[in-house]
Amino acid sequence: MTDDARDLALVRAGRVGDGMSPDAHKSFARIYDRHGPVVRALCRQNSISESDADDALQETFLRAYRMLDRLTDPDGVRSWLYAIARLVCSERRRSQRRRRAHERCAAEEHGAMTNTTTTHAGMGRAAAASPADEAVRSERLELLSRAMDQLPDNERLALHLYYLEADPNAAASVALGVSRSGFYKLLTRARERLSVILSEAHA
Repeated sequence: MTDDARDLALVRAGRVGDGMSPDAHKSFARIYDRHGPVVRALCRQNSISESDADDALQETFLRAYRMLDRLTDPDGVRSWLYAIARLVCSERRRSQRRRRAHERCAAEEHGAMTNTTTTHAGMGRAAAASPADEAVRSERLELLSRAMDQLPDNERLALHLYYLEADPNAAASVALGVSRSGFYKLLTRARERLSVILSEAHA
């Protein structure tokens, strides 16, 4: 039995109404610790900001807990969480688009469409220019985070998988749909590109 399957069984056995027993809570925390970093990377890849990615991560695990009984393959926790994360991010993007549409309509009604649009555009550019300002605490980590954000989505995720997953090849097969050799080719390109970006930043 895998660690995921064992912890999943303990969580299911320890559910009490909407809550969990202490042992079940510890088991769910272990599942979170094993998969949270890569799920968070997936959320960041599909979110407009660091805070939005954090919210999507929490929503992913909250839904996972609520839908534990729907998981039929105890060894498929990882791919199941990835699927939930993609769904959460997709729903959040649609919600954001609807909200922006409502804001534009309201602005038009009040004759302030131009100013409001300019303000929102400026906020968007600021978030894109410094996506890691709130997430890092040192200049070196900030520089690395900004460089990572310049990578193509698949290369950035490949790096996250390699350094955060216990079995990056299996994770890449699920998250990126690539073979073992394809994953390492992608990883090599990501490292080379990241090296160039960092060199230019230091120049």
